Amino acid sequence: MDTDRSADGHPDERVAEQTVLVVDDDEDLADTCRYWLGGERFTVETAYGGQEALDRIDDSIDVVLLDRRMPSVSGDDVLEEIRSRGIDCRVAMMTAVEPDTDIVEMPFDTYLVKPVSESDVKETVEELLFRAGFDSEIREYFALESTEQALESREIEELREPEALDELRSRLDAVRTEHEAAIQYRERQLDRLNRVNGLIRDIDRALIDARTREEIEQTVCDAVADAHEAAFVLRRTAAGGLRCTAQSGFRCDPSDVDYSFVDDEFDTNDPDQVCVFDDISTEHRAAVFNGQSADHEDVAALCVPIRYQETIYGALTVYDESSEFDDESVALFSDLGATVGNGINAAESKRLLNGDSVVELEFRLGVDSDVLAALSADVGCDFSLDGVAQVDDGITCFVTASGVPGSNVVEAAVTYDRISSVRVVTDGTDESVLEVRLDGDSLLMSAVDHGASIEALELTNGSGSLALHVAADADHGAIVEAVTGTAPNVSVVAKREVEQSAQSTESFRTELDGKLTDRQKSVLETSLVSGYFEWPRGSTAEEVAEALGISPPTLHEHLRAAERKLIETYFEELNAAPADD
Repeated sequence: MDTDRSADGHPDERVAEQTVLVVDDDEDLADTCRYWLGGERFTVETAYGGQEALDRIDDSIDVVLLDRRMPSVSGDDVLEEIRSRGIDCRVAMMTAVEPDTDIVEMPFDTYLVKPVSESDVKETVEELLFRAGFDSEIREYFALESTEQALESREIEELREPEALDELRSRLDAVRTEHEAAIQYRERQLDRLNRVNGLIRDIDRALIDARTREEIEQTVCDAVADAHEAAFVLRRTAAGGLRCTAQSGFRCDPSDVDYSFVDDEFDTNDPDQVCVFDDISTEHRAAVFNGQSADHEDVAALCVPIRYQETIYGALTVYDESSEFDDESVALFSDLGATVGNGINAAESKRLLNGDSVVELEFRLGVDSDVLAALSADVGCDFSLDGVAQVDDGITCFVTASGVPGSNVVEAAVTYDRISSVRVVTDGTDESVLEVRLDGDSLLMSAVDHGASIEALELTNGSGSLALHVAADADHGAIVEAVTGTAPNVSVVAKREVEQSAQSTESFRTELDGKLTDRQKSVLETSLVSGYFEWPRGSTAEEVAEALGISPPTLHEHLRAAERKLIETYFEELNAAPADD
């Protein structure tokens, strides 16, 4: 049976409102935990004390990381109040207090002894969010098990009431005997959850070193195949078919494998689709596993899009036992597809930036081609794009408007649904600079999503031209198709290779040295080596200032000036016009 998981319960939507609260009077530790968890699939908040936690906690909180030893209102008091209010959240005690038998009757879900690592915090939150879906009796079992594990870290003679540990073990045995089948099922799920989460973190680390799309795809396949049976990546060809670009775990020549079952059921143009193929033919299993299909009768396949926002780079397909692909696995592999897509997009952007030559694609735009073109026609002015910045799911454009006051552009822009905000940055007599935030589909967003750099956009009364720079070995046809397919009245008029201007490291350093004062250089270097730019910070601003013998306000003044000069020099070099031959 083929199961399409792209409908209402898409994993990203399912977990979108989960919230984790970190409670600790050590603000640095609380902020560090928030930083560690910030890239995960949930919202993270902090409370710097017990009373602040009680003021915040309500039914919207899913997991609490709770310190025990806090002044005024202790963690034990907070835990008791949470349960007395009937708030059904999972609680992890995260404390330097060594566990003793007094914790046996405390209604927490797990117990962590400080110091804790990033992996400790992440794995705990992930597991507790998953445990939230268990029946209350099964949640009780895992909570009791966590308590037992915490107490087992102590020597038995050091415990206040050693017999309490024996009573706890008796309760554990009784609950397990009563719910053996359900507990075993949940243990298998938790084991699978931890393996997949570990796989995702391994891939995150591996992507840091991968430099090309091909390296990323092969790295992912190798990592997935180590944890499962096999994996491959498919890309859509210009002719509309699919081709395998990376694979691992196959016991055959991948060219002998028929991938039509994916082509028939999986829409590689849908960024939200996830498919589970539970009924893989004997012929296909024989091809993948080199005739050993009998050993893999229960093998199923999970197929997820490799995506960056709305851009689809291909499909990742994973083979494993059919029972492996429950809803949680689907959600995690869907996240993995997004992680890989982000890595590919970053690699494509770096390649464009570092290449000696790029391809320039020039497009002609008509009045209905984009919201900026429509706005230019509406107001009756000229637009010139000064720069763009991608923000969340939208794009911020800095536009010079000529021929009309900036207030006229703002007045017209607020009537457009796809313009979420607009403001005048500078208002001159003949021209104004405006900041325009575009949300949703747009021609510029489509170009950026496909790895293009926007070189120029010029519009006069709604018509004009757009120039994009793309890597020389990028899929130019796919980019042209994406841009021209965004809206009517968009056509490509030229494709040309251009040389990127290059500046040597030495000349860049010389130029920057000429701008920075000796004090600014000293402040930058001291801040760097002292760990001020790290997170969590190795040194505070006060500590860096003391090392330099200056006041904190003076430090910040020099830092801001030095950072501005560094950034200005970088973008002056980056945006420098190519030298004339």
